[in-house]
Amino acid sequence: MSCETSGLQWPEDQCLPTFQPVEKLTVYDLRGTSHAIQSAAAVIAGIVNRPRPSVYLLFGADEVFWLQLLPPSLPVTYAPATGEDAFHCLLTAALPLLHGVIIYDPVLIDTINVATTLAAQCDGIVVSPALAATLVERYALAIIDDLREYHWQSRLQAYHWAQRNLLPLASGRLIAGLDPHSFCALRSLLVATRGFCCWLDTRQYLPPHGKLRSIAGLSERGLFRQLLSALAPGSSAHLGWVVHEQSAVALASDMGVPVIASDYVANLEVWTAIAATVAVPTSVNAPLPAPEKKVYLSFTMSDGDNLQYCQHRMLQLWRDEARGSVPIGWTLTPLLLQSMSTLAAYYTSTATSNDELLCSPSGLAYMYPSHWPRQRLTPYFEQTAALMEQVGMESIEIFDTAFIFSSGLPILRSFSLTGMGLHKTRLQQTITAALRRYGVKGILSGLGYTGCPSRHQIVNGITIYQNPGYSGSVAQTVRLIKAASRIRHKRPVYLNIYLMAWTMTPSDIKEVLTRLGPDYVCVLPRTLLALLAGEQGSVLETQ
Repeated sequence: MSCETSGLQWPEDQCLPTFQPVEKLTVYDLRGTSHAIQSAAAVIAGIVNRPRPSVYLLFGADEVFWLQLLPPSLPVTYAPATGEDAFHCLLTAALPLLHGVIIYDPVLIDTINVATTLAAQCDGIVVSPALAATLVERYALAIIDDLREYHWQSRLQAYHWAQRNLLPLASGRLIAGLDPHSFCALRSLLVATRGFCCWLDTRQYLPPHGKLRSIAGLSERGLFRQLLSALAPGSSAHLGWVVHEQSAVALASDMGVPVIASDYVANLEVWTAIAATVAVPTSVNAPLPAPEKKVYLSFTMSDGDNLQYCQHRMLQLWRDEARGSVPIGWTLTPLLLQSMSTLAAYYTSTATSNDELLCSPSGLAYMYPSHWPRQRLTPYFEQTAALMEQVGMESIEIFDTAFIFSSGLPILRSFSLTGMGLHKTRLQQTITAALRRYGVKGILSGLGYTGCPSRHQIVNGITIYQNPGYSGSVAQTVRLIKAASRIRHKRPVYLNIYLMAWTMTPSDIKEVLTRLGPDYVCVLPRTLLALLAGEQGSVLETQ
């Protein structure tokens, strides 16, 4: 039996809850403080902000930028101190709501996640032993629990204890993976919603042996599966991130649980409570160029499915002086409409005619269609397309993976010939049938490999294009484009290149085009897909 936070709006078809509207906001500037202080502050904010947020935390310059976009009518005050003094201001203001401290064990750092789950249920502060000594003495706080006393030898033991003792009173709508070695600002939302926190490696198929063997027959992968199975089917999500991407996302998809990358997103409960009007970007319906004997390129930026990317890295890329001077496709999750509409409004209102917003992998959140329960596939993509329509998105990026690639086992992965492309005919038919009624025109699929042939086909009137590869640097991008264009001597050639947004920028794309020269024409992804739709035949490139 789960225990949901009362006072939240959380319809079954909504991945994240909506908190009650903000009436006033106090800002605490924690920039420059330690991870221990920031984690403790995030937990306090989660307790204070349920169900109506009133605390906003500053961890970096990005939080300051977004704060400036709040409605002018919203009363905002700033704590009279910064750094550790701001933390003590927050703690003092929240004392009536707090029941004490929960001490995690630095020797087994995963206990910070167990402590976070426990804190959500008993309104305690998650602290290191050193910080606990200071707070107990200064504020006469009680010690709710000291996780050092359990003497767990592995994270599997710690999370199994949490499963037995804390999961029954945790939210049945979400769990989260948080790297215990890093500061994850998402802790505030998880405490506010009573989410279950863990960090399990889905490549660990076998139970541990030797001194660590204490749970007969249970592996980290097995425990992760059990945690997913405890969620409400069809209306839950996995937040944060995972130890190993493909194996964890595949396993979550098997259970019908989408993954929402969000570990470093800050003040999420605040942003869900602030509604902003999101306008559809104006698109110019210019006539398609008559294809010349050249190589037509489009570029799509990665990681738009990641809420913290939308809040941090994408903001930096969006403010690059070269943006707007070259056509770029920006993957973005339509989930922003439900969770961070202020961010969605900013990106849609400042997009230029050279910026195309397209749906990130693979729809509302990250999932693999081959692993998704078949009966839920059409509703999932219909819901995705309905939100895409509200933002004016015409195309979607879809990743997929079969067992060999998603196993997480390096030897097996090397035998995969399909990578992460959407290749299964049945899936193509089902997905395009769900998308087309909402005006979706194109699917960009897979990461591909350098030198792979690009392919396209038209299914139910929607162009499905298999990316020839992805790149993380200017030199690598130039090599990839030249290699992919040499495979087919006949012109024109059409290539969409998937760029790693953590290392590539709009300025880098301009440099790529400069190095390539006049025989290469850069267009938006929607233009490339429209040109492909006008081509005769279903396959442009073959082995």
